[in-house]
Amino acid sequence: SEPVQLSPHLYLVLSEYPHRSSANAYLITGKQPTLIDCGSADGFPALARSLTQIGIDAAALDQVIATHGHYDHIQGIHALRSQRPGLPLLIHEQDRPGIQDGNPYITAAVVYGRDFEPIPPEDCVPLVNGQQIAAGDGVLTVHHTPGHTDGSICLAGNIDGVDILFTGDTIFGAMSSLVGADVPIWTRAIEVWRQSLIRVAALPFDVFVPGHEPFWDLPIPKQRLTRAIPYFGRMLNPWFSLDEEESAARETTHF
Repeated sequence: SEPVQLSPHLYLVLSEYPHRSSANAYLITGKQPTLIDCGSADGFPALARSLTQIGIDAAALDQVIATHGHYDHIQGIHALRSQRPGLPLLIHEQDRPGIQDGNPYITAAVVYGRDFEPIPPEDCVPLVNGQQIAAGDGVLTVHHTPGHTDGSICLAGNIDGVDILFTGDTIFGAMSSLVGADVPIWTRAIEVWRQSLIRVAALPFDVFVPGHEPFWDLPIPKQRLTRAIPYFGRMLNPWFSLDEEESAARETTHF
């Protein structure tokens, strides 16, 4: 994929559509160059090319912040660390255990038919709800949004005058970790996720950027989330919606 500049200090540096093995990765430039997610090992060559085209050396990266601990969002950290030894991975404390033992279901590696190379605890920085992280020239606030995973987070900040939310798979993600689960487990998990979405919708932001939407839809206006929430959880598909509702919601907002 080619890098897509979303605003003067924000880039989409990795994107697959249709999705194969890597999630979207976003770069915030400035005093503390920060990646939001970094894709899988398979996606690393494309990520590295994008960084080079922007003029950012991987060795200059300050940190990677994970929206959650799934293979397609963070397994590329090992390749990044080959160019930037010691590059810290910031991840919510509830997703740390799964990535440290490489559980194929908790990390969703089973979905991609790959092994998950564990990420040791000394290479991770635990995050908690409400924590503030310096990134780029500003600050991101951590909002714990369990549902897609126990440790899923959204990150809120102001970039180039726009209040933006990085949502990972909290918005439009699937319940891959519950494949094969019985209906009561799905029902309980969906309710946890629904409550997270209600909290997200109450946050003051203008646009959001999720983990798997194509570049031409980004960034997405908050109104699309508020329209989608009533359809969440129908038919055991967490984002089931009527075709006409989805079509009406496909609006884009540009910085």
